[in-house]
Amino acid sequence: MIVREFRGAWRRLLARPGYTCLSTGMLGVGLGVLLFLFSLIDTLVLQPLPFPHADRLLAIGEVHDNGSGIGDIESSQYLDLHGRLQGLDEDGAYASVGLGMDHGNGTSFYSGTLWTSSMMDLLGVKPLLGRGFGAADDVPDAAPVVLIGETLWRHEFDADPAVIGRAVRVNGEWATVVGVLPAAFGFPGVSQLWMPLQPRAGQHDSVYMAGRLKPGVSLVQARSQLGALDGQLRQRSKSWQMQRALTAKPLAVSFAPEDMLRWVWLMFAAAALVLLLACVNVANLQLVQTLSRRRELALRSALGSSRGRLMLGVLAESLMLGMMSLALALPIVHWGNRWIISAYMTADRQAPGFQHFGISGGVLMFAVAVAFFTTALAGLIPAWRASHADMQDALREGSKGSGGAFARIAKSLVVMEIVLTVVLLVGAGTFVRSLNQLLAVPAAGGGDASHVLTAEVALPPKAYAKDEQRIRFFNTLAERLRADPQVLDATAANTVPGARLGSHEMIGAKGRSRPSGGWTEAQMGIVDGHFLDTYGVHLLSGRFFDTRDRAGSQPVAVIDHKTAVALWPGQEAVGQSLVLYPEQPWATTVTVVGVIEPLQLDTQMERSVPGFLVPLQQSQGMSPLAAVGLAVRTRADAHAYGPRLTALVRSVDAQAAVHYVHSQSHLMASGRIGLLVLTQVFSALGLIALLLAAAGLYGVLAFSVAQRTREFGIRRAIGAGNAAIVREVARQLLWQLGLGLGIGLLLAWPWSGLLADPNLHTQAYDMRVFVPVLLVVVLVAMFASLVPMIRALRVAPAIALRYD
Repeated sequence: MIVREFRGAWRRLLARPGYTCLSTGMLGVGLGVLLFLFSLIDTLVLQPLPFPHADRLLAIGEVHDNGSGIGDIESSQYLDLHGRLQGLDEDGAYASVGLGMDHGNGTSFYSGTLWTSSMMDLLGVKPLLGRGFGAADDVPDAAPVVLIGETLWRHEFDADPAVIGRAVRVNGEWATVVGVLPAAFGFPGVSQLWMPLQPRAGQHDSVYMAGRLKPGVSLVQARSQLGALDGQLRQRSKSWQMQRALTAKPLAVSFAPEDMLRWVWLMFAAAALVLLLACVNVANLQLVQTLSRRRELALRSALGSSRGRLMLGVLAESLMLGMMSLALALPIVHWGNRWIISAYMTADRQAPGFQHFGISGGVLMFAVAVAFFTTALAGLIPAWRASHADMQDALREGSKGSGGAFARIAKSLVVMEIVLTVVLLVGAGTFVRSLNQLLAVPAAGGGDASHVLTAEVALPPKAYAKDEQRIRFFNTLAERLRADPQVLDATAANTVPGARLGSHEMIGAKGRSRPSGGWTEAQMGIVDGHFLDTYGVHLLSGRFFDTRDRAGSQPVAVIDHKTAVALWPGQEAVGQSLVLYPEQPWATTVTVVGVIEPLQLDTQMERSVPGFLVPLQQSQGMSPLAAVGLAVRTRADAHAYGPRLTALVRSVDAQAAVHYVHSQSHLMASGRIGLLVLTQVFSALGLIALLLAAAGLYGVLAFSVAQRTREFGIRRAIGAGNAAIVREVARQLLWQLGLGLGIGLLLAWPWSGLLADPNLHTQAYDMRVFVPVLLVVVLVAMFASLVPMIRALRVAPAIALRYD
């Protein structure tokens, strides 16, 4: 019996290719989008970290302002914490860096990691060749050693086992290769070089700390122990950003922070709505098909077929549609994962080596389960109606007629489609508006950011151990760049406006007590005297840095307009005294010599706060000095200048490695990648919903017109004009549209609140989103009703009266 019903269902699907393809396409797209987002959840949330005792691994760091994720700590803080948290049986520290290596073919840049030897035990990684790091390698000034990745070993050293013990130059310093790590290992990112961290007391370098809980110790207990040490540790730190409270979280949070997971779950919820919309559409199509088979179903019932047998026939058809939809959905999942990887690689963001985006076994099982559920959801109402059709009424009406009960269900489902479409379009509109607002913000000074080439330079640590040596290098390099005819201007700075922050510091006005809201948080940049001209930033008053601002002279700063308003509202800021790190033993007072236009040093996605600049020549002792890079405003295309920039850097020091060479516009776009992905996903979901709703509305109206052909013919015969026919068709459209829009607005209102996020610049309850959404849905509904309306107007009385 079951086999026979499935054979019949397959024959019916083959006999109606249009219906089969449309149903499969709608379910396949809805299912594919949902499974794609589930695959992200599977990678980020469900799959455990591929390390021993992953459930006991912790990340220890500062608390971020929004409470999401976990930050870094100072290397000196790590030394204070190391071995003092009794709830841990092991701890370690690591930092991602760029390393320049020369093994005889010139210096090349590689992604690298500095870590303590204990990290290898924590992560359970074993070298493919040689040995790992030991405690002796952690000692400051120990003989330099390096681990290389398997990929680097095979490509650059021809997989030669004799590489163990070979000397290579890393960041200008000779180091011995002691081991090769397997290509499958990737932590914290896709690194090719690893060197000992060797933290020192009093250092303020940023590192990340990890630990492993002892068996039986909970995360709450570890946090309690950490809190007991927190106050003491903060008193020892000089950097304001390290004055924040410390916390401990599962290590996985370092790679998938809570705010990221929140957005992934929201996208998953939106995708579920799209799948529901697809199910509603297919249910409508199946209702129409079931109505066309009412006479057949009535005859089978009269001949003794049970209701269960009739339902099985319809559900078998739905099940086969579900399986075909699954075959379409899996390629969509694959393409979606390739797209997400490509988007982040374009923005120079690589996922950790242990995160693999794709179709896992868990995703496949979920896919099959959802396909069956989708089948049941789409086919349940048609199957129920097929088994409860009135036999005498069906035999009397024949294959055509009003189909009143079926029509009422179909119309109700269309209302649901409109509701879901409004909700999804509000989500899409919220993100599109936020992205457009950010794209409308020009680069610093309104200059062309595509003509500014930026780069970071990795200097040999021992050759440039002192700040004075680093400053001298960048001064020399910037002068050579400015002398190049292809260059309009060049600057050395630790910040790229709108893309890369120098640091956050606390500031105040000299002579004033602590405000009730606390000291002012500000963005600080270390720059040379050509920063404004290179980036096109306008000076509003006073002067910028020049030869007077050198080491040993009066410390100075240039503030932006937001800082001037915050600290000296209604007063002249030039000549005022600015205090860095107020109320701290290391508080520093500088004189304001100039005011520039408002300047966002951090990415556009970060909140806008006051900013100030200090001269490179006076930056000795400031930890952000370690991140100084270059920016060049070129006469032609910025990217084309990259090889020339690298050559000039090496002409100053052949061991200096140039990396992260990108235009300012590229870096700004990279900072928006999260919002861009959200915008594209929600826009795709909204567009799919709109098309599905239009198809559903068209289908129901066309079905209604076909069912009422005889009625329209009679109306024509007794003198009804076009206006009367239009009113009849429009009446059905208007009540469905009105009810759907009303319910949709009620649901979209709280949905808009869920999408509001100051970090993404998304706003809740924005009428500039709601009004266009309503207009778009109305216009699409009118367009979808156009063809059925024309068909109704073309009904000829003589033909309609013969219609049965």
